[in-house]
Amino acid sequence: MTDQLPSGHLVICDGDIPPPSAGTTCVSWNGYAELDGVISLLRYVEEHADRLRNHYLEWVDDLGQVEIGDRRVVDLMAVGSTGFSLWWMSSIFEKSFWNTSTMASVVRLLALDDLVGTLAPGRVTVVSDRSEIRKAVRRLCAARGIPCAGRRVGAESVSALVRRGLVGMVPRPLMALRTLMDHALSTRPAHGRRPGRWDGSPDALFLLSCFGHLDSDEAASGRFNSRYWQGLYEVFRETRTPTNWLQYHVAMVDLPEFETMVEWLERIDANNDDQGNHVFLWSYFSMGVMSRVLGRWIRQLVVGVRLRKLGTQGCGPDGRDHLWPVVRREWLDDLRGERSMRHQIWLATFEEACSDLPVQRRGLYLYEGQSWERAFVHAWRSAGHGELVGVPHATIRFWDLRYYVHPRTRARGGPYALPQPDRLVRNNVTARAAFKAMDFPEASIVDCESLRYAHLIGIDQIERTETSVDLLRILVLGEIRASAMRKMLAMLADALSGLEFKVDLAVKPHPVSPIHAADHPRLDFRIVDGPLSGLVDEFDMAYSSNGTSAGVDVLLAGLPVVVWLDEDDLNLSDLWGLPDVRFVGETQDLADSLCDVRNGTVAVAEAPEFFTLDPDLSGWRRLLAESRVGSAAVSDRRDHDVRR
Repeated sequence: MTDQLPSGHLVICDGDIPPPSAGTTCVSWNGYAELDGVISLLRYVEEHADRLRNHYLEWVDDLGQVEIGDRRVVDLMAVGSTGFSLWWMSSIFEKSFWNTSTMASVVRLLALDDLVGTLAPGRVTVVSDRSEIRKAVRRLCAARGIPCAGRRVGAESVSALVRRGLVGMVPRPLMALRTLMDHALSTRPAHGRRPGRWDGSPDALFLLSCFGHLDSDEAASGRFNSRYWQGLYEVFRETRTPTNWLQYHVAMVDLPEFETMVEWLERIDANNDDQGNHVFLWSYFSMGVMSRVLGRWIRQLVVGVRLRKLGTQGCGPDGRDHLWPVVRREWLDDLRGERSMRHQIWLATFEEACSDLPVQRRGLYLYEGQSWERAFVHAWRSAGHGELVGVPHATIRFWDLRYYVHPRTRARGGPYALPQPDRLVRNNVTARAAFKAMDFPEASIVDCESLRYAHLIGIDQIERTETSVDLLRILVLGEIRASAMRKMLAMLADALSGLEFKVDLAVKPHPVSPIHAADHPRLDFRIVDGPLSGLVDEFDMAYSSNGTSAGVDVLLAGLPVVVWLDEDDLNLSDLWGLPDVRFVGETQDLADSLCDVRNGTVAVAEAPEFFTLDPDLSGWRRLLAESRVGSAAVSDRRDHDVRR
């Protein structure tokens, strides 16, 4: 597929693939199919994943070190005299696949650079409705001296183009100011509701956690039992470990409006049954904090004028100019748009909260690689607190680059260095692979149990009912993105239409993304709910989205798993790289897999000790029992009065 085309024509298609013609090779921007001489860019990414990921991380590190004038980008994004750089919160550094499609586009362009270098075409045509893709490919070709033409697919309606144009006309600073006002109004129920007490004793443990994955009835009655920290409360009580909890919130369908959650947390905080001290982070958002946010944001606007030069021809890492068009819009938002204001809000609020705490000798926080986590780590350090341990509560996907930092980024010290936790918890095989890929030092890793997956203890011992020769029982595992679910179920409907046997179809939606049968008239299915451990014995296989971790649960229970690949995205499955897991990006692949499962020719993938599980939580007990000597700053402030 990658033979040289010294005088040939290379067509890059971000849309429908045109019929092949003599002397023409097509590269498909989307999809995993490679038919009629078409090269799939996403399939190429799969085959060269390790190298492309490393190139991505190198590029991000290089960008932060680019000098504009006599100062690095990292330096120019410094927030006053705080010692913190907003570069660490930027969309480019965060690399989130949840928030935008930028991350996947950068990976594709890195792969395309490889392909163009190998194929050496005489000319290139890029077909896309997205101007940033056309600009990026033109830059790539210009660097190699290859003529390049671009044209639109024409699939986007005029009304959609007009809507996007109107949105783009709204000045970014105006959107940023609206973001500040919206935040002040939406978090108002928590303002000023600081805790009645903080525990300042040397044995106190601090936890930054998401107020979610709760039993609503328990929370409403003043009982705190989050699945993020499942089983650890009992250890706290047994070891008499006092705890201080700072909670942030994420909107979920199983949670009420924010005002009600504030009331729940106040009841939990008032309950003296050894549940610790609880408060919402946004209780520290005040008029004073708002004024600080606004002042810093205005000063950053001035500096941001110089930073707009980043990405212009010749101002960026050598050989990577073609990546800039796809990240430019988000970069401008980082400098003066909505994201720029959110960064300042998170930083100032964390500073306020951490300075209010009595000195904490140790803290834990949910580690997801999100941009605001760097602001928290910085605020924690600045307030003179002690050791900080990051706790991944879920698996770490190969392409979830929020978790990944190039080793030289992490090792680089000096002014405005990357804020990092002292240690990270390793609790599953994906974390082990991720830490190894980043050369994370073993001394900075602590092995503990995976708390959120404690329900999987013994799941491999579930006795399943006999497989029916006349009926294939399929459990569909939903994910959070509604658009992805529509495509996933549409492929399933297409695959089932050609089968000669019957199926029993059940769908388990993601908790925050409900699925309605009326939206999928070609499929006859029922909705199921509850723990997977209570469902898997009723099915012969699982059809899983590549954006959910539920596929791991059913795999460990002994079910064959077929993972759907989104034609518009990278392979984001937790099961990436495991043998005997079927990944399907085409209807025929899915139909063949369903037939193979029914015929018994699909092996159940083996993943021994995928999660670190122990009902006694021995790893967590060792961590909590450690006797560590506090830093000088902690010792000096050990007897700090408890703030009220």
